[in-house]
Amino acid sequence: MHAVAPLRRCLDALCIALGLLLAGCSGLLADNSRLAEPSTAAIEPIRSERPVIALALGSGGSRGFAHVGVIKALEEAGITPDIVVGSSSGAIVAALYAGGFSAQRLEAIAAEVDESDLIDISVFDGFRVLGERLARFVTDTLEHRPIEALPRALAVVATDAETGNMTVFNRGDPGAAVRASSSVPRLFVPATIRGRQYIDGGLTSPVPVKLARAMGADVVIAVDVSRMGAMAARATPAATSTQAPAPTGSRSSRRALLEGELKLATVVIRPALERTALLDFDHKLQHLNAGENAAREVLPALNRAIADVKKAPVEVSSAR
Repeated sequence: MHAVAPLRRCLDALCIALGLLLAGCSGLLADNSRLAEPSTAAIEPIRSERPVIALALGSGGSRGFAHVGVIKALEEAGITPDIVVGSSSGAIVAALYAGGFSAQRLEAIAAEVDESDLIDISVFDGFRVLGERLARFVTDTLEHRPIEALPRALAVVATDAETGNMTVFNRGDPGAAVRASSSVPRLFVPATIRGRQYIDGGLTSPVPVKLARAMGADVVIAVDVSRMGAMAARATPAATSTQAPAPTGSRSSRRALLEGELKLATVVIRPALERTALLDFDHKLQHLNAGENAAREVLPALNRAIADVKKAPVEVSSAR
């Protein structure tokens, strides 16, 4: 009996020490890896004495690699957007670009990334994409910075799966926001954020031009990489340098939704893209080059539009 008591005290002390060590380690892990879930804050338009430029990147699956080519052409022309907004695959590029990555770095990422880096198929969810790998890729690449801490103003569009309403994420974990925006129905498992499920942002805002305007943009560069946009670009190459026509009653609701956004853009870029599946990475470099070529075509019109922006003078009240 007397010999057992010291042994028990030693075991108790060891358990307490181990518990404290584990608690400390878990605290360190939480501090280094956890970001707040994406959320929506009131939009405060950017005000500037110079033209505020926004880049609105649209949905389109793997055709979204064209967005990188557009950024490359803009950067070479000395055009630097203040605002970046995106839906679905456009949200992926928008998040990385808002994080301060140059066109050269984005091009390197595009060349290196493959399906296994972004796609995680779950046999327990009907062989759909979970989206966890995509979220982790974005958050890790951005070094665990929240949306509000990125160098450029960023907003990501998703769709509330229950109500069908558009949701704008402009705070919190960028990877989780991108995952929600990219969750194409039947292909992805819906993303759950704060107890609600979210799906593809392209369903409610295929190219979020209206959002860019709400954020204070004087000039909006819209990039349409949808199949409809690609077909229009192949049929009429000049469409890359003009605004889209207003929707008509004979067109589908999705086309009307798309064109309702595009008609508010300053310029619309519609690369002539290969017809590929949403998750087909085989043509990513061709898409990138197509985006670059299409963007170069609109540069003269874009530069004129930026030069034509008339900013109202700042009013200064004088003391009496």
